[in-house]
Amino acid sequence: MELRLHHVNVVSDNMEELHNFYSEVLGLEKMPMPPMIDHIGHEADGKAEDDESWRDNVGFFDAGGGDELQIHAGRRQAYIGPLMGHSINPLLTGHFAFRTDDLDAVRKQLTEKNIPFSDYGEWAVKDWDQIFLTDPAGNVIEVHQLLR
Repeated sequence: MELRLHHVNVVSDNMEELHNFYSEVLGLEKMPMPPMIDHIGHEADGKAEDDESWRDNVGFFDAGGGDELQIHAGRRQAYIGPLMGHSINPLLTGHFAFRTDDLDAVRKQLTEKNIPFSDYGEWAVKDWDQIFLTDPAGNVIEVHQLLR
């Protein structure tokens, strides 16, 4: 079970300010949006990369290596976790994310060590199976695996 840092998710109530900071102040290149799924679980027209309405909620920025290290700048959503029946909310304060090739092994290890996690499955980015947990200090961590 190998984990590698994939992205850091930052959240704000002011998306224009957040996007301008990462693109204009830090000079990070905005990446095309992958196909997204809305938070009810329906695919969002499959053309998120062409749909500027997603800019109101999220933007992906290249933080080194394209698909290898990213910043995800998203709208704060204080109630998304509880509304979806999860105890961990990845969009309240943001999170950092690891990518793995064996999410089942991660689930098994967390269960064996009695570490609670929220299994979101494929919920926001099409073809990403995602779980969220917190470290002992309360930092939210995502671990995901590509499904394709």
